[in-house]
Amino acid sequence: MRLAVFVDQVFWRDGHDLSTDESYVLFLQSLAGEVSGMTLIGRLAPEPRRAPYPVDSDTFSLLPLPYYPDLHRLWRADPRIYGRVRREVRAQARNWDALLVSGPHPLGQMIARECIALGVPVVLVVRQNLVQQMAAHRGLKRWAALAAAALLEWDFRRLARGRTVLAVGMEMADAYRRDARHVTNHFACLVDQSRFEMFSKMTTGGDPTRLICVSRLSPEKGHAHLLSALARLTARGVEYHLDIVGTGLTEPMLRAQAERLGLGSRVTFHGYVPYGPALFDLYRRAGALVLPSITEGFPQVINEALSLGLPVVATRVGGIPSFLSHEVTALLIPPRDIPALADAVQSIVSDEALRHRLSRNGRALMGDNTLEANRARVLEALHDEIRPRP
Repeated sequence: MRLAVFVDQVFWRDGHDLSTDESYVLFLQSLAGEVSGMTLIGRLAPEPRRAPYPVDSDTFSLLPLPYYPDLHRLWRADPRIYGRVRREVRAQARNWDALLVSGPHPLGQMIARECIALGVPVVLVVRQNLVQQMAAHRGLKRWAALAAAALLEWDFRRLARGRTVLAVGMEMADAYRRDARHVTNHFACLVDQSRFEMFSKMTTGGDPTRLICVSRLSPEKGHAHLLSALARLTARGVEYHLDIVGTGLTEPMLRAQAERLGLGSRVTFHGYVPYGPALFDLYRRAGALVLPSITEGFPQVINEALSLGLPVVATRVGGIPSFLSHEVTALLIPPRDIPALADAVQSIVSDEALRHRLSRNGRALMGDNTLEANRARVLEALHDEIRPRP
């Protein structure tokens, strides 16, 4: 099977080497032994750089899209971009047996329709609620972004009619089940069996008062709510320290908020920490992972934390509540609920029996949901879409 994959991520060239800064490419690379070739469709950055995740040239080829920093600037870009992309897709699509499209996304949806017109089977991947993601932002552009997101979401559901959809979590699965021919849960887990066994041998929880939050610093990730919740714990006299790992547009605002709330000595901003020993060391020192997101698909960091036996506090958004159970494999709270977040963090810091229960159950859950198990679900969906129907 020759597979094309539209992913809204950026790729960089450094000489002949290609790389990206999003780990999803590692899951796609795991399909290499199951497909005869794979074409990635994504943005090519204008400047040379070597990003954290190399792209295997023996597995992948790249159909480069014109570079745009974000969706807002794509909407403002020269409309001739769409014509160039359409011509390139038409030239290559007859070599593809199937197309996997992550969306909603204007270019992805255009590419999907071109492939449908050429008779190429299309499988859709919906990773999170785009409208909720846009709603997390503030400012004058918010309402225009919400309207555009709602239109894209409506059109993506039209594309789903009679097709297979891989949905991250029950929220999006339920939303698309009314339209799609078949919907299956999709967790692009990067923890394979061997890595799961490696993680299982690591010890964590050396300091139960130490918390870690690993995610992009962006409004929809809810860091501002976490800092406000921690200020409540300070007033209650609860001991804690938070390690924030990640970079993004909201970093200056979050640093200022931490200082304003008097959390300067209790919060450490580590910036970008590459996947590997440095990040694993932060995990080992932590007593719990906290993810206060307003909207999500399913964060890879949860898979890693569960495999390590690290207790998790997370919001009930995206694919999280369909995979994790409250007080069994994690503590789950409503998004934006600062009092509930403060109470959950205090419980995880102070209750040793709770930490042990979540650690034990979370690790057992991951044992049944490794990369190999999730890869099998994706391949089954692709083969089901390609299979001739009466």
